[in-house]
Amino acid sequence: MDSLIIKVVTLGCKVNQCESASIVSTLNSHNYNASEGLAPADVYILNTCSVTAEADKKSRQHVSKMCKLNPDCRIIVVGCSTQNKPHKFEKSNVIAIGSTTDKARFCLSIIDKLYKDNHYNTLLNRIIFDENIEKIDKSTQFCYEKYPKSTKTRAFIKIQDGCNRFCSYCIIPYLRGRSRSRSIDDIVKECEHISSKEVVLTGIDMSMYGKDIGVSFTELLNALSRVKARKRLGSLECEVVDRPMLEAMRDGNYCPHFHLSLQSGSNEVLRTMNRHYDQEFYFEKIELIRQYFPLAGITTDIIVGFPTETDEFFRESCDFIDKCKFSDIHVFPYSSREGTLAARKYKTLPPSIVKERVNVLLDIKSRLHGAFLNQNTNAIMPVYIEDVEDSFNVGYTPNYIKVYSKEPCGEIVDLCLTDKYKDGLFAVRK
Repeated sequence: MDSLIIKVVTLGCKVNQCESASIVSTLNSHNYNASEGLAPADVYILNTCSVTAEADKKSRQHVSKMCKLNPDCRIIVVGCSTQNKPHKFEKSNVIAIGSTTDKARFCLSIIDKLYKDNHYNTLLNRIIFDENIEKIDKSTQFCYEKYPKSTKTRAFIKIQDGCNRFCSYCIIPYLRGRSRSRSIDDIVKECEHISSKEVVLTGIDMSMYGKDIGVSFTELLNALSRVKARKRLGSLECEVVDRPMLEAMRDGNYCPHFHLSLQSGSNEVLRTMNRHYDQEFYFEKIELIRQYFPLAGITTDIIVGFPTETDEFFRESCDFIDKCKFSDIHVFPYSSREGTLAARKYKTLPPSIVKERVNVLLDIKSRLHGAFLNQNTNAIMPVYIEDVEDSFNVGYTPNYIKVYSKEPCGEIVDLCLTDKYKDGLFAVRK
């Protein structure tokens, strides 16, 4: 089966990255030749994103990119964008359209039809739709492939799926279903069998972890303390941050990097977004984190131009972002998503206003990131060297500063952070 080259292409979040790794591992465990990346192949598996309208558009454009690489290729498309609007992917060379549920199983079944059942040519005459597109999985069962994941340096571990929050702007709960958690024992067993030096815990809403199975997120962190690899957390909601959680991180070899979704620094905009916190509560969590980790990297997401965001509310949001002193910000212009409360209830702002506000926030992002780099200059930190860029080997500190050095890849090395370079710092042995 080695003659059939399969490439898995991933768009979107770390959960998608984890699920793509599961697809690759599942196929390889069945003796197929699968790997990740957009390169010439016989079969492509596109794992899509639908968090914004632009993400949907990008997902569809990748089908054309694949056809340019190989006009005779066969394409399987799965993920949030197909769950949202599957018929948008009924294009030439697409032979199967899957959902957000059990992606590895679906892809394996289609590849088996292609190869074992000798349908490589006949499958172009029709498109196979995954039955799960018609019914979003709302059960408490956690769909997970047991095969070991193929990873480079970091291992992404999916601990949870789905979301119960229904923020007024977000389509994801309608595409991923309700929150459901994987058992602590299962997560620990996988982490103990991974050779990567860093483990990243990820989920659609990790802060809801365990609520459906009677355990807590802090219990999971404590259970993972015996895993030797250093551990990093994916995106969190601020409500989950408390002293027991931070103590578990401090004592269990967790990286002091917190991605706390904010979305807006205006209390009124947060209310209309259906975000269940205000400035005061959020800032209390920021201060608590810095009590335990003074040099913590605290990053966030900001949606710019939400329909209820007036000039006054935008200024309020900017002032609060400055107050929080984030180490970095992901800036997103508001994207109206059909089917959400915000799309039904509010008229979007003029694009020129949104663009102007995005540029203002990008300036704040640059200034805050520069200040964070200055704060860490001359510190000595263990840097995980992972890749090559611009003739330098690059990696990240525990608090998520990008580091450029001459140290060998695949190692965690204590380095002194020195001068600014591009989006990070140079580092040398001291």
